[in-house]
Amino acid sequence: MAEEIIRLAYDEARAALREQDATLANVRNRATGLLAAAAVGTSFAASVGLLNTDPGRGATFPGWAGWTLFALVTVIGVGVLVVLWPVARWGYGPQPATLLGHASADADATLRQATEAMIVAIASNDRLLTRRMTTYRITAGVLMVEILTLVAALLIRG
Repeated sequence: MAEEIIRLAYDEARAALREQDATLANVRNRATGLLAAAAVGTSFAASVGLLNTDPGRGATFPGWAGWTLFALVTVIGVGVLVVLWPVARWGYGPQPATLLGHASADADATLRQATEAMIVAIASNDRLLTRRMTTYRITAGVLMVEILTLVAALLIRG
């Protein structure tokens, strides 16, 4: 009975590590989408003439708004870079070489040690993942501020 519980804990720990890896990949994909949205929004506004800088062609885009948008796009870029940056200490599970080193040991003891190591890796990964998800959320908020700044500048210029 004890070996079944140890095996169940091992399998669940492996599944949790896989889920964390998938979540990290998902957050990275979403972050890339934020950068694309910021770039598309700014490019679209410029291409349809919303960001007019020529006084001869009508009301110009306010200078404060241009600098603010520049700063916001820069913050978005940095936030995305933080999320996409490679993780040096990410735990994926027990190393096969380590498991083979315990080949002569009791199987239950080896599974227990591997499970305990994965539990430590899950906790470490969770801290790293939480930081990246928080950075993503902040960056998404900055994208909303960018959109609101663009709309406000266009209404004020109006």
